[in-house]
Amino acid sequence: MQKDFQSPEKIDAKIPGINPQNLVSFEMGNENITLVCTYGKISMALNRQVTDYSIGKILKSISVIDNSTSHEMEILCDFDDIPMYQTMGYTLVTYGRHNGKYRVTFNIPFSSEKALYNLTVSFFKELDKQKTLKKDFYWNGKDNDILKLFFELKDMENWNVKTVKNKEQ
Repeated sequence: MQKDFQSPEKIDAKIPGINPQNLVSFEMGNENITLVCTYGKISMALNRQVTDYSIGKILKSISVIDNSTSHEMEILCDFDDIPMYQTMGYTLVTYGRHNGKYRVTFNIPFSSEKALYNLTVSFFKELDKQKTLKKDFYWNGKDNDILKLFFELKDMENWNVKTVKNKEQ
């Protein structure tokens, strides 16, 4: 579901410190979630208190802004389990034998709702086993896309701009 976004001029006016085409990184979030966005990558850090709904909202919002975004995941599994991951919407990249199992690399495309759903479940289960979770996503986002993502997520509890870094003038 694609939304109509504000024009870049209106967005820039609402966030002090944003210099169009000079953005190096933009950090946003709340006390349990941090997203650091740059031109090629989004780094997400989550604390255990984050819900599966919040994880899903973030991933879905990223896909709305740039559905060419992807995440690479490495899994150690039996060879016969590889097709199961493919039915989850994951794209097989490489695999090789490792200690009696297979080390498999999958690309998770944000253009697939099935893959996003399964990635959300995977992240939530992983977060349940540890205090924090850090993941990287690769995208083609630029200044306006980063700001669109901020406005897409601004209704999450206590969501705000944490740090903005611009290129030196």
